[in-house]
Amino acid sequence: MTTSPGLDMHTLRQIAADQRSPAHHAHLLDRIAAHLDAHDGFVSWSGGKDSTVVVDLARQVDPNIPVVFFDSGLQFPETLHYLEEQADILRLNFQVIPAEPDLLTLLIAGGGFDHHAPDRTLQGPLAEVMITGPARQAHARHGPGSLWGVRAQESPGRRHLYRRSLAAASRAQTDLDPHQLRAQAGGVIHRADNTITYGPIWDWQTARVFEYLAGRRIPPNPLYAKLTQLGAPQQRIRVDSIIDAALLSNGHITWLQKGWPLLFDQLVTALPRLTEWT
Repeated sequence: MTTSPGLDMHTLRQIAADQRSPAHHAHLLDRIAAHLDAHDGFVSWSGGKDSTVVVDLARQVDPNIPVVFFDSGLQFPETLHYLEEQADILRLNFQVIPAEPDLLTLLIAGGGFDHHAPDRTLQGPLAEVMITGPARQAHARHGPGSLWGVRAQESPGRRHLYRRSLAAASRAQTDLDPHQLRAQAGGVIHRADNTITYGPIWDWQTARVFEYLAGRRIPPNPLYAKLTQLGAPQQRIRVDSIIDAALLSNGHITWLQKGWPLLFDQLVTALPRLTEWT
């Protein structure tokens, strides 16, 4: 079977999305509305495909919902441009909470990227500075609720997180069958600090994410296309900080050097050992 040269993958996704019923996502909008009514909150937006879908779903419920970007200070230029451009096009209530200190400062301070610098123990894990701390600020401003685009398909850890939350909900709601439980409690994470996060697309597959964006005429972050052109496997493409110290061996430093050579050279000046992962 041959495909018409006029039909690219994005167009095919648009056609598939257009064939769905207009009410296909109505149940998600209802759940988002109920979550916000109960907990207030914000949408966490990274500029990645998954969180962009959740931003679009949430703004259909509340056009003025706070959309918050946790800025590590070390983002790809494509992501920063995409966030600003889409925030303007979609007229989002867009807010930025920067990490303090920023990620590059922390990586330099740790000493692990420079053979001539002493290794130092940082005060707390990177996740506290990059995510937990900014999230705490966002909750203080907007309430205990939040929405995010984390999907179970993406990692064993995320699958376990959602399975554990469903198991807890099952113990608390013994009158629901498994289908009702997923519909009413799936995707909700209750934390020890009394914040509650709902992931509306927690059980979506990747193809459905791209189909949704195509159907809503929302372009994905151009970083996806650029990394694909550089040879990055689809399963390893993530919209995240330029350097993820936990993923140095997956090839992303090589893609950084190929796609952003000037940026790579600047980072090597500050973090000399980056060249060991190319």
